[in-house]
Amino acid sequence: MVSMRGALHAPRSTHRSRRDRRIEHTQEIQVRTSMRRRRVATRGGVLVGFLAAMVVYPVMGTIAPYANAAEQLPGVVIGEAPTTATAILGAAPQFESSDLPLPSVDDGSTAILTSADLPVASNLLPDCDPTFDPNMANGRLSSDQLCQLWVAGEALRPDAALAFAALNEQFKTEFGTDICVADTYRDIYSQYATKASRGYLAATPGTSMHGLGLAVDLCRSHASGVYYSWFARNASTYGFSNPDWAKSTKYEPWHWEYLTDGQY
Repeated sequence: MVSMRGALHAPRSTHRSRRDRRIEHTQEIQVRTSMRRRRVATRGGVLVGFLAAMVVYPVMGTIAPYANAAEQLPGVVIGEAPTTATAILGAAPQFESSDLPLPSVDDGSTAILTSADLPVASNLLPDCDPTFDPNMANGRLSSDQLCQLWVAGEALRPDAALAFAALNEQFKTEFGTDICVADTYRDIYSQYATKASRGYLAATPGTSMHGLGLAVDLCRSHASGVYYSWFARNASTYGFSNPDWAKSTKYEPWHWEYLTDGQY
């Protein structure tokens, strides 16, 4: 009997064991499936976070500040179409008004010295009297209408002579030597001789500024380089100018003329 029961119950035990194994196998499959889903979800979350950090946030951060950029454009009104010029170039620049004071005409910064401004200094031209007879004929000035310079035989009209002496003082301060002078006043006979020797380069006798004692020809050594540059910057302060014709049609960088009041 016992052996019969054992024989009868043996298949039952074997059947339960298979069922249990199927149940256990099914449970294992469910667990594995759940774990796979969790891993996939975790990896997906990481990828989404990575994309947000690397792409979405920078793009949105760049676009967001300019969401209302049109309102900041000069000349653009929301709801109105800007003109083509405004769209391409923007609004015209706005200039602020200047409150800088206008220069005074009495500040003396660009004043031209005249004979009335120059003292008769003994260390410049001790024998030069700034007063003179203005009635003079070109090339026929008298001795009292001229002042001798520091170069023997060279003279200018008193106002021009005193101005040139003052210019010479500044020149000596800069270069340590006097201005080298080649020619100044010419009487009418010297003008004819110069015209004969130089042709069209010389003025017609009776019309030359040399004949009025108002022109100076520098030595060639002082009519170029640093010396000419210095004259170009400083001579006008004392009333002397290298005229335009001497810079073009008749190139004479050595020729300087004293311009009296009203000639500028």
